[in-house]
Amino acid sequence: MEEGWNTVKRVCSVLVFISLLVGGAGAGEITCHAIRYTFLNKNLDVSEVPNSPLQGIHLQICPRGVTCCTPEMETKLWTVSRETYSNSLTSSALHIQDLFQTKSRQFGEFFSDLLANSKRDFHFMFKKTYGILYERNSDVFTDFFKDLESYYENGNVELEEALRSFFSQLYQRMFTVLNTQYTFDQSYLTCVSKNMKKLQPFGDVPKKLTLQLRRSFVATRTFAQALIEGKKILTRILKIAPKDKCVEALTRMISCPSCQGLPAIRPCTGYCLNVMKGCLAHHTELSDSWDRFIDSLISVGERLIGPFNIEAVVEPIDIKISDAIMNFQESGYEVTQKVFEDCGHPRLGRREAGGYPRLERRQAGGFGYSHPSQLNHVKSMNAAGTNLDNLVNDILTSVKGAKGFWTKLPYILCQNPEVGSGKEKVDQNCWNGRERGTYQQRIVNDGLVSQDQNPEIDIDSSLADSDINEQIFALRLVINKLENAYNGHAVEWPHYEPKYPNDSGYYGSGDCYDDEDCEAGSGSGAGYSDDEDEDGEGSGGGGRDGGGGWKSAEDHEGDLHQRWPPWVTDKTGVDIVDNKDIEIVESADEKPRVGSSATALSRTLIYYALPVLICALGALF
Repeated sequence: MEEGWNTVKRVCSVLVFISLLVGGAGAGEITCHAIRYTFLNKNLDVSEVPNSPLQGIHLQICPRGVTCCTPEMETKLWTVSRETYSNSLTSSALHIQDLFQTKSRQFGEFFSDLLANSKRDFHFMFKKTYGILYERNSDVFTDFFKDLESYYENGNVELEEALRSFFSQLYQRMFTVLNTQYTFDQSYLTCVSKNMKKLQPFGDVPKKLTLQLRRSFVATRTFAQALIEGKKILTRILKIAPKDKCVEALTRMISCPSCQGLPAIRPCTGYCLNVMKGCLAHHTELSDSWDRFIDSLISVGERLIGPFNIEAVVEPIDIKISDAIMNFQESGYEVTQKVFEDCGHPRLGRREAGGYPRLERRQAGGFGYSHPSQLNHVKSMNAAGTNLDNLVNDILTSVKGAKGFWTKLPYILCQNPEVGSGKEKVDQNCWNGRERGTYQQRIVNDGLVSQDQNPEIDIDSSLADSDINEQIFALRLVINKLENAYNGHAVEWPHYEPKYPNDSGYYGSGDCYDDEDCEAGSGSGAGYSDDEDEDGEGSGGGGRDGGGGWKSAEDHEGDLHQRWPPWVTDKTGVDIVDNKDIEIVESADEKPRVGSSATALSRTLIYYALPVLICALGALF
C-alpha cells in the first residue's frame, strides 16, 4: 500500500512539474502548482496549498503581494529550509570527518600491531638467549609492556616514571641473581635502587632509551589524539544551530521561489554567496585556529617520520634492553662492591648449586640472537621505507586538503544544488530574493568584519558567538599540545575515553575528580640528541618475587613444549609448532581489588543516623 502511494506521489510530481514548464512560461501569471510540487516533494501536507493565488499581506519572509503561500505554509518552509541547510553543511564536511576517523583508527591499529610484534620478538629473543633466567623474571618485562600499552590507550600512566620503575625493578632482579649467595630484604633492595643513578649499572642505555621512548610515545599519542579531537571539534561545530536571521534568509532564497510559481529557478550566484557568508559569518573566525591546527598536526607528523619515529624505537627494544643487561654483567662485581659499601654487607643465605656462570655475547657485532622475522622485516624496511612512514605520509597528504575549509565553505555550499546555484555561475534569469532577474547587490568580502555590509543578513560583528568561541578555544588547546609534542615536552590530555565500555575513566567532556582519573602523558626535553636530557635512571619500588639464580640456557630448537610468559598463549590450546600460532594476551593473574563497602556503609549510618537519634532522645526530656 505504502509503495503504491509513493509511486502515485512520484507520478503526480512529474505531471505537476511538466505542467509548470508548459503552462507557466507563456502566461506570466503565478500558478500554485509550483508550491504544491514543493510540498509534495518535501512530504508536507498538500491540502494546505490554496487552489489559486491570494494576497500575501501577512507573510513575514517571502515577497508579499500575489502569492501561493500562507503564513502557516511559510512557517513550514522555514523549518524545511533550516533542515536542508544543516544537511548540506554536514555533507560538505563529511569527507573531513571521515578522514579524521579513518586515519585515527588506522594509526591506532598500526601502533597496536607494532607493540604486539615487539612483544613477540622480545619474547623469542630473550627466551632463546636467557632461557629459565628470563622465564623466572618475565613479570618485569610484562609490566613494562603493559605500561607502554596503557599510556597509548588511556594516557593514565606517567611514562617517564614507568621507565624509571622498569629499570629499577630490572636492577634489583639482576643484583639479586648475581649475588644468589646472599639474602636481601625489601629495605636493602630499596637502598640498592637508590644507588642506581650514581653507579649506572646499565651504562647509558636507560638514559637514551627513556629519552627516545618518551619523545616518540608522546608525539605518537598526541598525533593520534589530535586526529580524534579534530573530528570531535568538527562534529560539535556542525551541530551549532543557524541563527534565526540566517534561516529567514535561507527560506527567502531556497523556498520562496515556489510561492511565486518558480520551483526550478536557481538563486543568483552573488545572492547565494552573500546569504551563505552571512550565515557563516562567525564560522570564518575558526579559520585561523583551524589552519594552525592542521599545520601543527602536519609538523608533528613530520617528526614521526623523522627523529621521533616510534617504529625505529620500539622494534629494536629487545636489543637495547639486552645491551643494558650485558653492561650490568660486565660491571657486576664493581657495582656489587660499591653497593655493599653504601648499603652494608648482607647476610649469607643458602647458595644454589652450580652458582652463576657468566653469559657471553654470541656475536662479535652485537648481543645475542635475532629472530628470522626480525631480519626479514629489517630488509623490507630498508628496501621500501617503514610502514609508519607510508601511513603518516598518507595522513599528512590527506590532512593538507582541510586547510582553509572555513573560508571556502560559503563557496562550497553555493555549489551544492540543494541550497545554492550549482557549480556553474548564474548571473541572469535567476532568483534574486524578490523575483526572477539579476542580482545587483555587491558581494561582500570574506570574514566577520565584512559582514556588517551584508545586504541580505543583518550581522553585528561586535557580538561574539559563544558556541564558536568555545570551539576556537578547544582548537587552541589541541594546538598547544601538538606544539609541546613537537618540541619533545610533556603533554597531558585532561580526559580520556576508555578502550572498553567497562573500563574506568571519564568520557569526552566529562570532569575528572582527581589526577589519577585523568590522562597524563609525559615527555621532556626540546633537544634532539640523546645527551641533552637528564639521566633516565630513578628509584622505584622493590623487586617482586625475584630470587632464583640466573643460569645460561642452551638453544632448544626442537623443544615444542616451552613455558611462555604471561602475555603469550597458544591460540589452539595444543602444542606450539609455529610462530603463527602465537598471539599476545594480557595476564589474567592479577588479583581483584577488595573493596571496603561494609566499612563505608557503617560510617555513613553513623554520620547520618546519630544526629537523628540524639534529637529523638532529646525530645523525650
